[in-house]
Amino acid sequence: MRQIKYFVFGLLFSILSLPLLAQDVGIDFQNIKVDQLSDSQISQLYQRMQDRGLSISEVEQLALTRGMDPAEVSKLRRRINDIRSGSGDSDQTSGEESGRIQMGQPQGQLPPGIQPPYESVRVDTMDMLLDRQVQDSSTVFGANIFTNQYLTFEPSVNIPTPANYVLGPGDEIVIDIWGASENTYQLPVSPEGAVRISSLGPVYVSGLTIEEARARLTNKLSEIYSGLKGEDKNTYVQISLGDVRSIKVNLIGDVNVPGTYTLSSLSTVFNALYAAGGPNKDGTYRSIKVLRDGSVHKEIDLYDFLISGDLSSNITLRDQDIIKIDPYINRIQVKGEFKQNGLFETLDGETFEDLLSYVSGFNQYAYTKRVKVERNTDTEKRVLDIAYPDQANTVLQSGDIVTAQRILDRYENRIEIEGPVFRPGEYQLEKNPTLLTLINNAEGLMGDTFMERAIIYRTQPDYSIEAIPVNLNNLLADSASHDIELIKDDRIKISSIFDLREFQTVKISGSVLSPGSYPFVDNSSLKDLIFEADGFKDEAAPYNIEIARRIDGDRSATIHNEIAEIISVNIENGLTYSSQLEEIELKPFDQVFVRKSPSYETQQTVRITGEVLFPGEYAIPSRDFRLADLIEKSGGLTEFAYAEGASLTRDIEDEVDQREVNLADSVLDQRVQSLSKVGIRLQDALGNRNSNYNLLLQPGDELKIPKRLETVQVRGEVLYPINVRFENSKSFKSYIGSAGGFTEQANTKRAYVVYANGEVDRTKKFLFFRNYPDIQPGSTVIIPPKEETQKLSTAERITVLSTIVSLAAIVTNTIFQIRRN
Repeated sequence: MRQIKYFVFGLLFSILSLPLLAQDVGIDFQNIKVDQLSDSQISQLYQRMQDRGLSISEVEQLALTRGMDPAEVSKLRRRINDIRSGSGDSDQTSGEESGRIQMGQPQGQLPPGIQPPYESVRVDTMDMLLDRQVQDSSTVFGANIFTNQYLTFEPSVNIPTPANYVLGPGDEIVIDIWGASENTYQLPVSPEGAVRISSLGPVYVSGLTIEEARARLTNKLSEIYSGLKGEDKNTYVQISLGDVRSIKVNLIGDVNVPGTYTLSSLSTVFNALYAAGGPNKDGTYRSIKVLRDGSVHKEIDLYDFLISGDLSSNITLRDQDIIKIDPYINRIQVKGEFKQNGLFETLDGETFEDLLSYVSGFNQYAYTKRVKVERNTDTEKRVLDIAYPDQANTVLQSGDIVTAQRILDRYENRIEIEGPVFRPGEYQLEKNPTLLTLINNAEGLMGDTFMERAIIYRTQPDYSIEAIPVNLNNLLADSASHDIELIKDDRIKISSIFDLREFQTVKISGSVLSPGSYPFVDNSSLKDLIFEADGFKDEAAPYNIEIARRIDGDRSATIHNEIAEIISVNIENGLTYSSQLEEIELKPFDQVFVRKSPSYETQQTVRITGEVLFPGEYAIPSRDFRLADLIEKSGGLTEFAYAEGASLTRDIEDEVDQREVNLADSVLDQRVQSLSKVGIRLQDALGNRNSNYNLLLQPGDELKIPKRLETVQVRGEVLYPINVRFENSKSFKSYIGSAGGFTEQANTKRAYVVYANGEVDRTKKFLFFRNYPDIQPGSTVIIPPKEETQKLSTAERITVLSTIVSLAAIVTNTIFQIRRN
């Protein structure tokens, strides 16, 4: 657990938070006797601590503030630790070692519900405490160390008791005796400054260091333990510090939360500063005074810690010490290309060199030759230039704004070469003063270099661009006469012969395995291209290959009608190399077409399902394979087949009629599904093989022969869509009646029937009579909805009426004028 000395913002927490928390916890701390509390009551207190998000240190501070005796606070802490460790009334406290309480516990190892010191209090008071600091001095260098919940400057307690520690009322001394006699004493220092040892009376230790107290107590104990002294010494004693007392420290001046703080006697200046939130927006970081016994005991410069990590000035506080924070001395604003920006405080006489060490120097983008300083005079501002490093000893003044500018985004010695050289890119001018030197350092020209012309693009002083042409043949032949001296920012562009012409390709399509465009290669033949395309497909007709070749400009000038030269080629002998004249050489942009053999066909199938003897998939043996042929191949219809309801499904997705897209969803689904069928009449096809109903089958067709269907589906705008038993005597309206009749949205004029074989029949009207389609087994009756009409809104009606009235007035006025004339 953590000792009472580790709390955050003591006075502020006591004034603002503790009364409410004490009331919430519901305990009379002033009269409490810990020994009289049961484990259950301690558990309830611990649970309330967790509910409130309080640490043990905060509860201890709460108890002391509410008047609880410090000895009882120590007992309370032990009891809470026992509850946490599950040891009940055990006298041993978790975290104790040799009678000395382990005051620190790493974050992340705390029991559930117990927060690290400061955390919950800082959450409750953060907005109020940091309101000014965050808004007004968030850029003050060092301010963040007093708002960082992970940096508390807590003193280490896992060390031997400091020899120079001065004892006082509230401390606890632990005396361990072993040897011929064994005993342990835990002795609190009374308000009078003494510890009481049975059979010895009070021993005054207040004001003594721990070493001085050890000598005095050993001398006193030798009166009852004779073995502690003499030549025959057989008893030994160890005296150490147990619990430590609380001290009161006052923080005044320009501090965020001034006041009196109750701290541990091991606390340091930084502990107190952190508890009070550090200097406020006007407080100094360079001259913090610790007043003791009416005089300045220590003056602390926080920059020693912030810059160098030096904590040697972080002295241990004593009771009634005063920490005084004066206004800042000089404050400098740092901007631009420094490693740190913000507000920095300087002492009188400190220079730019000192400031540069505070900001950790320039960053990598800084222009360091000149640093701009904006300075306030008595009447206006002035600008001061600091030449670095020559004028680094310039003394800064409060209010200065120091700015380091950024280096220019340009190069002082860069030249660049691009094109067909082996190492294009940027080069240093000093090592490449001439064009030929640069080409040689770029490992020379490639073989595809266009030698007749290169260009040097040169930037003039007015930033205009000049182009300087170079003949590379002349340069290489006579460098003394044709070499050119380079200057910074020159860009040399060398072209490839391939850059100066259209990229040449040849294309092959049709019955090859990898059709597409391929780069043109000199002296390549047709067979080479087919080989590059991975050869012929089985379907290819190598005896009928065409090459479409561009016509050159001179020829097209005389033959206006011809736009391409067509070359027919027969290479039935395959891709075997031939030195004969028929080896066709390709030209740039040739397009090769490999035709498919007219006699080549892949196996194609159709499927028949339902009431036939042998349903399944069948190959199409000939181009005139028809419905009746498929029925015959499948063994014919069974005795249960319903030929009138046979349907043919064909993939005609691209032919779906979208004119009915305004149908209701259910109707639309049915409509799209019916359009995937081909209406057939299987009985007529079987009765007359030469009839138009004996359709030619296509690959992928599926013929479905259902059993006799005995129901009729009614869908769409009816009150209760339903499947109805088919009856010969029932009419169209009877089936509608079975579904509850039409809805108000029913479009009875456009009602239609989809038959089981895929055919569709609709309602027809002649004069005043309406003829409904016949119903057959397996039919689907569909009642589409009426088309929605857009009604005019009130505003639209008013607009229309106003327009009509205006037009009427114009017409009336025109007629009146005509009559007058």
